[in-house]
Amino acid sequence: MITKKQEDHTIPKMKIGIVSFTDPRSEVHLIKEREDYIRKNHLELKQNLETNGFTVIDPQTELRKQKKDSDIWGINNLEDVKKISKEFLLENISALILGCWAWNEPNVPLALAQKVVVPIALVTKNDPLWPGITALTSTGATFWQSSNNFHIKTHNRFIVSSKKDYPNLVSWARASCAVNYLRNGTLILWGVGPALNMEHLNDDIAILKNFLISDIVTEDQNVLIERVELMLSENENRISNFIKWLSKNNCQIVYDNKMTTKDSISKQIALYFAAKDLITQRIESGESIVGVSIKCQPELSIGYGVTGCLLPAFLPFAIDSEGQKPIIPTVCEGDIKGLLTSAILYGLNSEIPPLFGDLKVITDDYFVIANCGGASAFYAANSNDPMKSLSKSAIKPQCQGETGGAFGFYTPATTDEATYARMIKIADKYILQFGVGKLSTKYQKPKEAWGESWPHTVIDLKIPKELFVKAVGTNHFSLTLGNFKNELLYIAKILNISTVELDVVESVVAFLQNI
Repeated sequence: MITKKQEDHTIPKMKIGIVSFTDPRSEVHLIKEREDYIRKNHLELKQNLETNGFTVIDPQTELRKQKKDSDIWGINNLEDVKKISKEFLLENISALILGCWAWNEPNVPLALAQKVVVPIALVTKNDPLWPGITALTSTGATFWQSSNNFHIKTHNRFIVSSKKDYPNLVSWARASCAVNYLRNGTLILWGVGPALNMEHLNDDIAILKNFLISDIVTEDQNVLIERVELMLSENENRISNFIKWLSKNNCQIVYDNKMTTKDSISKQIALYFAAKDLITQRIESGESIVGVSIKCQPELSIGYGVTGCLLPAFLPFAIDSEGQKPIIPTVCEGDIKGLLTSAILYGLNSEIPPLFGDLKVITDDYFVIANCGGASAFYAANSNDPMKSLSKSAIKPQCQGETGGAFGFYTPATTDEATYARMIKIADKYILQFGVGKLSTKYQKPKEAWGESWPHTVIDLKIPKELFVKAVGTNHFSLTLGNFKNELLYIAKILNISTVELDVVESVVAFLQNI
């Protein structure tokens, strides 16, 4: 079972703060009707957010319960702002939604936005009976003119007159939570520097810690190897139980007595458990681990003599032989921006592990992501059920390294779209590239192909392949099920970076023209 601490430090928090404002003047008409209207809209907003899976932090409702003798329900003074802001800071909210349902003086929401520095949305209804549009535009104009901080300047505005208006607000809120998830999280890199001299996998850690991630910890692969050797000598039952679990769920292990032997498979399983234990140790000490990278080549694949392919297969999977466990986004080859991208996708979609892999094949109709030896077992059947996924998987001899097996599968087709994404860098500018497409089974694997034993996932291609190849800023992509394009656009705005929609010809052409 997942412990409370593991849940607290690996699953994205969906905390959103809400406040609704009102007019401070006592001489205006319809005060009771106005306050009833504001309260009704505030509670409706709260209900819609909770229905979409958010935890709503609402100190205003409790504050108003303490002032039963007052007809005023909205917030209209700086004293209340101070009380409310303390609650938001204590709860570490990811974003703040400010209700401008009727008239409010802009200085009060501005004061709150100055104290709670998170992404901000102004919301109202287009109701002719009340001046909500007036309040929203007046408040927004004040925010722009003051621009006291980045989030005040780049605030968003939404009209939520009915339920059909909520998807955009929900996308923005989900994006804000994903960014907050990273900004409070730690990445672990096992191995120094990018593999195979792929410099684009490297990055400036100090810059990343300044705007996107709390910490990036680098450890030598020897911390894993030491645990592996200890496990092999003292805890072989743990390894044999994992093999039994694979067998119980009909995952085939193909032994060739060269690459895949009893010893090499045992080492690969022990490497997985060593990584899992190190992550658990950090989580239990209070760290929020949002992703890990294993640099396999050459330190493990040649130096230690076995590949680490079971880490990207089972760290980002919800269960193993020891029971339910946290999903940990995992990439290979020291790919920092790839890991950040995977963590972003998990922040948006925490029920499903992110997939990571190489852009291996492209045709007129599709492209193939195939990681060099392992990817989340989820994608073997698009399921966290091990019987469904492992029965569609196999561990077969690797095509590189001294020894080891690759955890392979062919992802089944989907009726809904999946989102593929990648943060890239050109000179000193970060760019978020992404697109959507259905997963298919169009790929016909050639016999004796390089990497045939790897996991393969096929995504429909919506633009000419020549244009796609010209535009991609990576050989690695991350992917999750579902369409999260809108959320990624909001994430880019929150991070103040540009975007390229790899499934839209006009977006790709504009990007290429401006490099």
